[in-house]
Amino acid sequence: MYKYYFESYPEVPPKYQAIFDVVPSDAAYDQYTTAIGLGELLEKPEGENIQADAPMEGYTVVCKNRSFARRVPFTYETVQDAKKIGNLLSTTVGTWGRYLPITKEKFYAKFFNYGAYTAGQDVFNNTITGVVTDPTGNLIYDGKSFFNDAHPDKVGNTYDNYYASTALTADNLKTVYLAYTTTNNRDERGEIIDLSPDILLIPPALKFTAQEILMTDREVGTINNTINTMRNIVTPMEWSYLTDTDGWFLGKLKMGLMATDREAPSLDFYQDEENLNFFARIFTRFGGAVTQWRYWIGCNISTS
Repeated sequence: MYKYYFESYPEVPPKYQAIFDVVPSDAAYDQYTTAIGLGELLEKPEGENIQADAPMEGYTVVCKNRSFARRVPFTYETVQDAKKIGNLLSTTVGTWGRYLPITKEKFYAKFFNYGAYTAGQDVFNNTITGVVTDPTGNLIYDGKSFFNDAHPDKVGNTYDNYYASTALTADNLKTVYLAYTTTNNRDERGEIIDLSPDILLIPPALKFTAQEILMTDREVGTINNTINTMRNIVTPMEWSYLTDTDGWFLGKLKMGLMATDREAPSLDFYQDEENLNFFARIFTRFGGAVTQWRYWIGCNISTS
């Protein structure tokens, strides 16, 4: 059964592995609270006391490991009478090798597909009943949707990483890029940080639009022979599991999004002693969470 499973595994790595920071996990959930560093140094006038400062507590992020499993039954008679039990397994259990990465791709794509939903979505809810409570429920750690126009910091400012009705054009990409690098480049104290994107995440439907914007020497649609200042400024990445065919995302790979690997897929083949039927089973555990919204901006995607 293991042989058939692994023979069906795709050779192309899933896209989520490039987008998310994939880390091992050894517990039911991972939880941490960010600490905001000290502020800038202040000039001390001669003879006066040094002004005090202290770290600030940030937000608490919870990431639970979810269980995913399937099983397929075989009657006792089917197993005993099958002339080629190997063929039977390869056409059933063998397909799990292909669908495990698809399962993960669909799960992690939900962070983008539902990221602007004002009511949130279960993919962001990391509560484990009786074990740990995610205080923000279906929203991310700051109590907002992943892509939102009012993310708060800890000193009273708000920031915007959601652009509604903003189609992918060269001008719109410039606007969003500047917002990413010159407006959202603040920490929780409101201090300037170095923030720059490296990826334009798109559905396949925007492939040619992205190529025109990012891979041509001259600006598209003009007769002025103007140099294309957007050329290669970020790398386009297509993801087939994005559901908004005209939605797009500007972000930084492996930043702000965490994927946890708790248990590698395990396969089992066992018999029910009561009815003698056989069962093939697969089981695995993994999870994910938003750890920092600032690394991503979502555009032209649904809010419900």
